[in-house]
Amino acid sequence: MGEFKKIDTVELKGVYQFCDHFDSEKLDLESSALKIVTDFTRRTPQVILKDVDVDHALFMMVNGHVRSKLVIDHDDTFLGVINSRDLTGRKVLTVAQKRNQSRNDLTVEDLMTKKSDLRAMPYSMVENSKIGDVLETLRGLGHQHILLVDEKGNLRGMISASDIARALHIPVNILQTAHSFKEIFEIIHDHQEVTA
Repeated sequence: MGEFKKIDTVELKGVYQFCDHFDSEKLDLESSALKIVTDFTRRTPQVILKDVDVDHALFMMVNGHVRSKLVIDHDDTFLGVINSRDLTGRKVLTVAQKRNQSRNDLTVEDLMTKKSDLRAMPYSMVENSKIGDVLETLRGLGHQHILLVDEKGNLRGMISASDIARALHIPVNILQTAHSFKEIFEIIHDHQEVTA
């Protein structure tokens, strides 16, 4: 730790207002979608191993201040996405009951949204899109996240509904959409809302 130095701090006595934000661009639905991308070329993706148990995964998310993680196996192969709602909602009890298992025996892999159920957008499409376009895409899919792939088919980044809500300071509610009778049954069975 000898290579780092402590930075001097100042008291907040007499500080009552925020500075003007001339340098920061106010974002809205017309802003470039690139402004809300979590770009994996600049930021290491948040990942979690598939065999982490539910409580430990939730602990990692809460302490890491993240709402979702990409699920990988021990060879770093991408398998899906898990979010904090998957770990705390009715889905946990429903899956445990279906498998006749204890909640404590469930892992991230049991609750994640599998790669086969996810959609992605080419990064090049995002470069020419607006935040409103991405939001409309998420609503149309009924998903909380959209993954981004580069021209080689590698994961390049991700955009989440919570990123949009945070950036625009607005509530964003994405309702799960059913695309088959099986999905309708699962949504109703899990007591979640269905959109047309």
